[in-house]
Amino acid sequence: MAEAKTQPRPLRFGNFELDLRAGELRRAGVKLKLSGQPFQILTILLEHAGEVVTREELREQLWPDTFVDFDHSLNKAINKIREVLGDSAESPRFVETLPRRGYRFVAPVASGGPASKKLAEEAPPKAGLKPLRYGLMVFGVGLITVAALNLWKSVFSDKATLRVIRFTKLTDDGRAKSGPMATDGSRIYFNEHNLVTQVSVEGGEVVALPLPLKVPALLDMSREGHEFLVANDDDFFDTSFWVQPVTGGSPRRVGAILGSSAGFGADETTVLLGREREVDSVQRDGSSFRRLFATSGTPSYFRFSPDLSTFRFTNFDYSSNARTIMEAAANGAGLHKVLDGCCGEWTANGNFFIYQDKRNGRNDLFVLPEEKGLWAKRQGKKPFRLTNGPLDFQYPLPSKDGKRVFAIGTSRRSELARYDARSLEFIPYLPGVSADSVAFSPDGQWVAYTSYSDGTLWRSKIDGTNRLRLTFPPLQVFLPRWSPDGRQIAFNARLPDKVWNIYIISSEGGTPQRVLPSGESQMDANWSPDGNSLAFGSMQVPHNPIYIIDLKSKRVSALPGSFGFYSPHWSPDGRHMAAIRTEKPETLYLFNFATQKWRQAFGGEIGYENWSHDGRYVYFESYLAKIARFRIMRLRLTDGKVEELTNLDKTVGLTDSEYANYWFGIAPDDSPLIFRSISTQEIYALEVE
Repeated sequence: MAEAKTQPRPLRFGNFELDLRAGELRRAGVKLKLSGQPFQILTILLEHAGEVVTREELREQLWPDTFVDFDHSLNKAINKIREVLGDSAESPRFVETLPRRGYRFVAPVASGGPASKKLAEEAPPKAGLKPLRYGLMVFGVGLITVAALNLWKSVFSDKATLRVIRFTKLTDDGRAKSGPMATDGSRIYFNEHNLVTQVSVEGGEVVALPLPLKVPALLDMSREGHEFLVANDDDFFDTSFWVQPVTGGSPRRVGAILGSSAGFGADETTVLLGREREVDSVQRDGSSFRRLFATSGTPSYFRFSPDLSTFRFTNFDYSSNARTIMEAAANGAGLHKVLDGCCGEWTANGNFFIYQDKRNGRNDLFVLPEEKGLWAKRQGKKPFRLTNGPLDFQYPLPSKDGKRVFAIGTSRRSELARYDARSLEFIPYLPGVSADSVAFSPDGQWVAYTSYSDGTLWRSKIDGTNRLRLTFPPLQVFLPRWSPDGRQIAFNARLPDKVWNIYIISSEGGTPQRVLPSGESQMDANWSPDGNSLAFGSMQVPHNPIYIIDLKSKRVSALPGSFGFYSPHWSPDGRHMAAIRTEKPETLYLFNFATQKWRQAFGGEIGYENWSHDGRYVYFESYLAKIARFRIMRLRLTDGKVEELTNLDKTVGLTDSEYANYWFGIAPDDSPLIFRSISTQEIYALEVE
């Protein structure tokens, strides 16, 4: 019998699909321009995803017995592939270059469509075997096979496997979205621009829920899907918590309790309360308050296992600036770390725990198999990657039937905006710069900035020319500072899961040099006016003071009376130091080097103080509440007068960096600067098997 011809299956990766039969590359169903040798090379790389395809192998397949400039043609084809995919050689999401070797496709690849069935010839029975004996043998072999399969299932069926086979975009309104998300099986609930909203699990229009709270924020949903737990998120420090019926009506406040986050307890008559460095339990009416345990930071995102025996939560540790997923028994006993990451949810059958983690500047989804069966006990729990870009995926939510994982997918972009005092509006500044912190050289001709997408450090001229990348992943950089002579740049940086340290690099490029070998956190380095010293604080406040290091002798000294202070900024004349004290609210203080004394300069919650270039003013942002993000203020040094320059609210769409919220700075002419998010965020359904 002739063998039936198999139809090639489409190959899917990210939101792309390569149709081998039609010879087309599509993104979200739209055909892209890729043909000829670039298409053939992409096909080869996809068919060998995760493997190194050497340049010589590509030459033998595509350029045999020819005398063309092979290197030029291959490089041109690879560049075309990256252009169409929106990829880059420096930070590859799809095609990775291995110098002097070849290329490797690094993203997960799924084979779409039903598997083609291959017709095979039946082998005739051996000569001498009677039909009855042959039939009995087949029957016996069948019984053995069934028994073996049953044994396999009982012993090895819990081997962890889960992969994405299809991506579907469910929303398309372009509005900022955030988690946590929840589902009752037919709808997905999430936060969107100070509202709790919903969309069908099949996609469609986003509809806001009319909740009678000032700034509602969804935190959790009851297991029956009848009630929400929401925060009335109108206070900058702590918030109140409310139980809201899904069908509408009046919410009921959870006593007079305040905290940073909350989640339903195991029996849902109680609420788990996250507050600074502790987790508590309380009845819905606020009674029976009980402290469960202490934590190293701020706990949030409480989720119970399907059997209600344990719960997990995300802990943000101030000292390391790291997010970890912790676990405890339902009664609070046995607290321990599970892994690094954030915002996880169990699948309904309890076989998998899906969470997000940020690596090389991008959030992806990961899966932790739960220990079940002999296989898991022998292999141990090892998380594996579920997504690999190109979008930034956050807040995973498994569907009730276990066939899909919902998540918020973000294409991360920001724009720098300058406050124009004449129009009283923020206008775009330095087009093309997508960053989350920026600094200008002393002569105002150069700019250094950290990339919003991957946390790398760049420098260029103000007009965008002479652009140079100074650092590379996995080093994550924040808050660059130019030296007074413009030759060096100090910055804060860390490797994944490590503490922040201070580095210095030449503005012309080179190898970053770590300033101190200490394993303690060091943050917000600022130069002395003479360029001989750096002042810096720590994430481990209030225990640490402000330090000053002499860059020549490497001698480190503490600034007098600075315990509990951070974010030091030298005045241009070197006579004062501005810093923030960790009080409630955090306040602005000035240190006089002549008198060696501190004085309070402003009593409201502040951040990101900046000296004017002439040293007459200190600019800073003052937080009002979460509904009104902050005011931009300035303090006159001579008489302490404080004036408000502008008031920003959530409609501005400020960038929310992982490392610090709502960066603020000043331009060379002292105009206030902010980063405004122009990211696109939509909800996606990831079909899994």
